[in-house]
Amino acid sequence: MTQVIPALLGADPLRLAEAVTAADQAGAPMLHLDVMDGCFVDEISFGVRTVRAVAAATSLPLDVHLQVIDPDRTVDALIDIPVHMVTLHVEGSRHLARSLRRLAAAQVHRALALNPATGLDAITEVLDDVDQVTVMTSSPGTSEFLPYTVRKVRRLRELLDRNGRPDVPIAVDGGITAARAAHLQAAGADRLIAASAVFGHPDGVAAGLAALGASSAATA
Repeated sequence: MTQVIPALLGADPLRLAEAVTAADQAGAPMLHLDVMDGCFVDEISFGVRTVRAVAAATSLPLDVHLQVIDPDRTVDALIDIPVHMVTLHVEGSRHLARSLRRLAAAQVHRALALNPATGLDAITEVLDDVDQVTVMTSSPGTSEFLPYTVRKVRRLRELLDRNGRPDVPIAVDGGITAARAAHLQAAGADRLIAASAVFGHPDGVAAGLAALGASSAATA
């Protein structure tokens, strides 16, 4: 069953505490936090201080997505919080293998994110060292869904299976809607990271999670 992971970036920034509580009460399996530095992407979003506050306010596992230049500067602080998983961009990590080893030593789950135009060959050497691969289905800092990324998810699923890593879940992130959920699930996505489709749903967070879950389950 495909999991729906709410991304806190889609919540009202003046009501973050309420959004975290709503996700918790709705039974979300995890909470996704985008840390942006205004350099890797144009936007500035959450920092370590906000991540720490969210971690103190919920028992939900946190996936912290580092959309930053030089993520190594932030990894140690996230380990200290601690968080459940750190998602590193292969495009922003100068010493990716070292960062993955540091997270593994701290027993923090490791995810790698690929920008839409980044080829799968960028991660083939470290497939044995990851706990999730995230395919960006829109360019970081935007929400325009790029249809060709569905084919990329399918190729990634084949790559993981061929290399003996069928256990590694594939997450998709960017422009996720109920209308696209079934196509992504059919291509091999295990987790849908959704911001406005969850926190912007007119009937609330629980309804947003349910709508995405029902759409993805239609092809199961």
